[in-house]
Amino acid sequence: MAEPLTSVRVLIIEDCQDDSDLLVLKLRQAGFEPIAACVQTVAEIKAALAQEEWEIVFSDFDLPGFDGLRALELVREVNQTTPFFIVSGVIDEEQAVAALKAGAQDYFFKGKLARLGPAVNRELNEASRRCKNKEEQSALHRDREILRHDRIRFVDVMSHELRTPLNIINVGAGMLARYGERMDAAARLERTSEIQDAVARMTRVIDKVLLTSRLELRRWELRPETFDLVQWCETFLVHNTADATERLRIRFKGVDLPARVAMDERVVEIALQNVLSNALKYSTAPSPIDLEVSGALSGSIEFVVRDRGIGIPISELSHVQDSFYRASNVGDLQGTGLGLAIVKGCTDLHGGTLEIESRPGGGTCVKMRLPDWLRGGGVAEETLAGRQEVTAL
Repeated sequence: MAEPLTSVRVLIIEDCQDDSDLLVLKLRQAGFEPIAACVQTVAEIKAALAQEEWEIVFSDFDLPGFDGLRALELVREVNQTTPFFIVSGVIDEEQAVAALKAGAQDYFFKGKLARLGPAVNRELNEASRRCKNKEEQSALHRDREILRHDRIRFVDVMSHELRTPLNIINVGAGMLARYGERMDAAARLERTSEIQDAVARMTRVIDKVLLTSRLELRRWELRPETFDLVQWCETFLVHNTADATERLRIRFKGVDLPARVAMDERVVEIALQNVLSNALKYSTAPSPIDLEVSGALSGSIEFVVRDRGIGIPISELSHVQDSFYRASNVGDLQGTGLGLAIVKGCTDLHGGTLEIESRPGGGTCVKMRLPDWLRGGGVAEETLAGRQEVTAL
C-alpha cells in the first residue's frame, strides 16, 4: 500500500505556467501533496504572503520587472525562516552565491530537479526544528517571567509579614535592654510575651512557606489511619478555634458519613485549618461559617466550607490557588497568600479534588473531596488495623 502524500503549502513565483506545473509534479513524485499558488508580480506576492502562511517558496530568478533577490526580500519581510529556493534556467554562479548569501536555502536549474525532493524534505525538517526551538524558547521565557513574578510576590509577602513581628521584637528587646532593671516583673513579662508571640508568628509564616514547598514537591509520605470522622471533626474544631466566639460561628453538620474512614489525618487537618482560617478571616462576626462533611457513593468524603464574607473577584478565581497570590479586595487584612495553595497541595497529595465558588460580597464556598481509602479500595483495612505506615497510591 502506497504511503500517503505529505501535504505542503507551496508558493511558486514564476511567470511560466508549464514550469510551475513541473515543480508541482516533481513534488508529488517526491511524496508531497502540494497546496500551491502561482504568482508573477510584486503585488501578487505581497497579497499571497498576507493571505497564507507558506511552508515552501520557489522562485524563478529572472522575472518581469524584478529578480529572485527581490522576491526573497519580499518573503523575508514577512517571515525570516520560510525555506526559499531559486529555480531558474538562467542563473550564473555569482547570482547563485548572492542568493544564498541573502538567505535562500538552495538553488536549482530547471532542467535538473533530481535534488528537489530531498532538499524540500531537509528544509521542512529544519523549519520544524526551528519552530519547535522557538516554541521552547517562548515557553522558557514565559516560565522565567512567571518565576520572576513569583519571586517578587514572595519577597513582597515575606517582607510585609515579617516586618511587623521583627519590629515588635526589636522594640521589646530594646526596652528590656534600656529599662529592664527599672521594670517590675509584670512589665518585663509583658515585653517577653510580646517577643515570644512575634517569634511564634514569624515561625508560622516560615512553616507555611516550607509546607507549601514540601507539598508542591510531594516530599510527604501519606499515613492512612482509620478513625471516626464525626468525632475527629468535633475535636478538630475545639483544638483549632481557640477563640470561643469563633467556635460558635462554625456550624458543623455530618451527612451520610461511614462509621470509620481511612485518611491521612495530618493532611486533612492542615487543609481544613487553612480553609476555615480563610473563612473566619474574610467574613465578619457574627456571620456563620458552615462546615458540612458528607460521604459520597464514589467512596470519597466531601468537606464543604461556606462563608458569607467578602468573596473573590470572578476574574481572580483561577489564581487564588497560586502560592503568595492575594485577591485584590482583601484590603488591610493580613495574610501570606498561601492558605489555598496549601489546601490545593494537600488535596492533590491525597488524590482528591478542590473546587472554589465565589463572588464579590457574596461569600465563598470551598469544596474539598478526598478519597476514603477504606471504601475506595486504596488501603486494606487489616493493614490499617495494624497501624502500619504505608504510602497510598
